[in-house]
Amino acid sequence: MAKIIIILSFICILFTGSAYGEDASQNDGDVVIPPGMEALREGSVNVVVPRGARLRKQGSVMLIETADEYAYRKFMDTEEHFKTIEKELNRQDKEIGDLKEAVKKLEEDARKK
Repeated sequence: MAKIIIILSFICILFTGSAYGEDASQNDGDVVIPPGMEALREGSVNVVVPRGARLRKQGSVMLIETADEYAYRKFMDTEEHFKTIEKELNRQDKEIGDLKEAVKKLEEDARKK
């Protein structure tokens, strides 16, 4: 019975390891990067961090931004993106209004002839 448990445990470990390896990516063929993570190069060091996170140097220590800093930065980026989209929509609305006026004027000119 003990041999069966050992064999089953070994098989589970093999399948779990291969399934984990399938989802992970390779960086330069030697470091396995888990899903949702990326390797950032800082100087001569590669650091594996959550995708989209930033590093900052404080003295001689490299720090990964906290969840609060990441959320704030993403929120501000999204807000700026929305402002850009809003400006573009306002410009397009004005352009559509100008085009509508031009079409009305052309229709009136066509009726007069």
